[in-house]
Amino acid sequence: LDGWAGTQRYAGVWSGDQSGGVWEYIRFHIPTYIGSGLSGQPNITSDMDGIFGGKNPVVNIRDFQWKTWTPMELNMDGWGSNEKYPHALGEPATSINRHYLKLKSELMPYAYSIAEESVDGLPMIRAMFLEYPNDYTYGKSTQYQFLYGPSFLVAPIYQPTRADEKGNDIRNTIYLPEGIWIDYFNGDLYEGNRIINNFDAPIWKLPVFVKNGAIIPMVNPNNNVAEINKGLRIYEIYPYGASSFVEYDDDGLTEQYRQGKSAVTLIESNVDKKNNAVITVHPAKGSFDGFEKNKATEFRINATRKPKKVTAKVDKQSVKLTEVTTEDAFNKGTNVYFYNPSPNLNKFATAGSEFANVEIKKNPQVMVKLAAADITAAPTVVTVEGFEFAPADTHRVKTGTLSAPQQAVVAEENIEAYTLKPTWAKVDNADYYEIEFNNMLYSTIKDNELLFEDLQAETPYTFKVRAVNKDGVSDWTTFNATTKSNPLEFAIKGITAQTSAANQGGQGVNKLFDFDESNTWHTKWSTKAVPFEMIVDLNTINQLDKFHYLPRGERGNGILKKGTVSYSMDRENWTDAGAFDWAADTEEKVFTFKGNPTVRYIKLNVTEAVGDYGSGREMYVFKVPGTESYIPGDINNDRLINRNDLTSYMNYTGLRRGDADFEGYISNGDLNKNDLIDAYDISVVATRCDGGAAKDSIGKVAGTLQISTPKKAYNAGDVVEILVKGTDLQSVNALSFALPYNPQDYEFVTVEPIGIKAMENLTNDRLHTNGTKALYPTFVNVGKKEALEGTADLFVLKLKARRNVKFDLKPIDGYLVDKDLNYVTF
Repeated sequence: LDGWAGTQRYAGVWSGDQSGGVWEYIRFHIPTYIGSGLSGQPNITSDMDGIFGGKNPVVNIRDFQWKTWTPMELNMDGWGSNEKYPHALGEPATSINRHYLKLKSELMPYAYSIAEESVDGLPMIRAMFLEYPNDYTYGKSTQYQFLYGPSFLVAPIYQPTRADEKGNDIRNTIYLPEGIWIDYFNGDLYEGNRIINNFDAPIWKLPVFVKNGAIIPMVNPNNNVAEINKGLRIYEIYPYGASSFVEYDDDGLTEQYRQGKSAVTLIESNVDKKNNAVITVHPAKGSFDGFEKNKATEFRINATRKPKKVTAKVDKQSVKLTEVTTEDAFNKGTNVYFYNPSPNLNKFATAGSEFANVEIKKNPQVMVKLAAADITAAPTVVTVEGFEFAPADTHRVKTGTLSAPQQAVVAEENIEAYTLKPTWAKVDNADYYEIEFNNMLYSTIKDNELLFEDLQAETPYTFKVRAVNKDGVSDWTTFNATTKSNPLEFAIKGITAQTSAANQGGQGVNKLFDFDESNTWHTKWSTKAVPFEMIVDLNTINQLDKFHYLPRGERGNGILKKGTVSYSMDRENWTDAGAFDWAADTEEKVFTFKGNPTVRYIKLNVTEAVGDYGSGREMYVFKVPGTESYIPGDINNDRLINRNDLTSYMNYTGLRRGDADFEGYISNGDLNKNDLIDAYDISVVATRCDGGAAKDSIGKVAGTLQISTPKKAYNAGDVVEILVKGTDLQSVNALSFALPYNPQDYEFVTVEPIGIKAMENLTNDRLHTNGTKALYPTFVNVGKKEALEGTADLFVLKLKARRNVKFDLKPIDGYLVDKDLNYVTF
């Protein structure tokens, strides 16, 4: 877990506990996987559709799809509240997920070969610039696609673009490098050195392309490696020019490969000037324990025309091949070949399901199967005479004259600081359109608009657009547009605030943070407000840069003049940030935070203002440019607060700094920064779950807890009953404390609630990394529940004495928390 320096020494890395069921889960993992490979750790994985969340069939399917072309798939079930099995969401997810899992199993020899290469060469998942360095790939433009080894280009569906209710969609901005690229599922050909758009991606289909000339070693579909037919090797080949691939294998179990116990096989493909495709599988070199050298060999040669002749040789001896006319006869035969005009890839759908009727037709293939032979002794050669791979162009079908696109423009409503969306009038007879932008060709645009993202603010851009059909292309139409400025790019949104002074009706303090400079905040008229406090809740945790205060438009009452500023994470412990002394005019005021502190709350203590009131048009609080806002309690980092985060807190209650799991994202959940996951941290989430806690607080939290036992001395085997009593409790919405004990003296038995009302029990008995042990009794109200009041017995802790002991345990790190996150310690 995590990408610390030195993780390369470990076999793999995992991205941590995350929440699935949302597009963000797929989006951020794509560049994460690419970055891991660039960092020297090629074996990266993550939980399938997250360890938490889920129940979104479309996102679930799309996650299983793209991870077929990744090193590992980790299906983690049992931590979150939703099942995580590939079949958990029913049809069509079950059938589609099974389809891709079977495909992943078939690709194992290819994956294993590029994994071996990644030991001291290129990673398995490759940033586009590793193989195709240019100005376009060096930037962020290809962060949502990657190469899987040398042969595959994968462009995951990571956001809905034009999805219907079933999840059928398209994918835009897929960069295809120089060369010829082939749609892996239907054989459509694409010329490279361009960016294709409107790529059709029905719910079952991942945009994945194979490079012309590719050689892909495969095995039979299986559920685990024990089901692999070791007596059969399979090669899928896209003959084009001269190409080669080195297949690697070892026992897959031990580290004997370090002593050279492995085998490699060179496969070559050549297409000569007479259109003869010659496939040569050279003798395997090397060996290892369990190596099966007598293997049958199957070739799947992609070809769009039935060949004139197919021949085969093993050790220069001709093999008599028999042509068969059905796939069933091919599967049952030996030394046979079969021209399959439309291979059906939908072989694993659930019988009787709707998806079983979906046709997934691949391009035609010449299939050749040779009898078992010693693969170490001699080369195996297959020759396809009259080879052709030239799929029909399904994109350019219309004919007729094309005129240059008219009304090409970026309208005002389509201009933002970082995006531009050109539009133009449709052209008669056009199949699609192309745009030239920043020296790149954007092709297969089937709409009369296209969104360009990740641009620079306040920058002029030039576009050229033309129409395309079977007969050719139109003239270019050139037009220009300039992006807007965005001075508020790093201003924090969603801020709320409270003032100790009353505010005028309709002019509450939240008007100061609504990003609308046309309205005004004002304290109550005819009532002196100064001195007063304003507590600003950013509602996210940020590294602060500054804030801008915009006084009311005229030189009037309420303009803030003097005061102090402080900041806090919990509204209890405040750090002084300095003072302000501003002129009583309408000019914008700026306060800068020294050292860029990490903050949730800001407090202004106003000591002087015009007319002793408070007012203002707006206050913009800016985070440090480039930093991220963190939602307090979002321990799963999915930008949501829900039961998934609560589940994480349940698992990590009582975790302390120094524990192996604490550092990293879990430490972000330590919101009161006391190096412990406790009731305060959990309350931040619990008060926002299940509709949120009611804000009709009956007072600020107060009280304390005491523990007692019926006696002091216990014999080995006795159960020690520890009564936990609340005294003078007020508005207690959550509680926790630590009870350290020697595991040689006691073992934890259970906790029995008595007067805890509807609070949920999150008690955890934890063994810390340093070898110490402690019980963490923790009870929390989730959502709108009744708080604890008064004096009452709350619960009983039961420990079993391991030996004769005198009870002297003391609670530490105690917290009582209310719905507003005020707290007292004991």
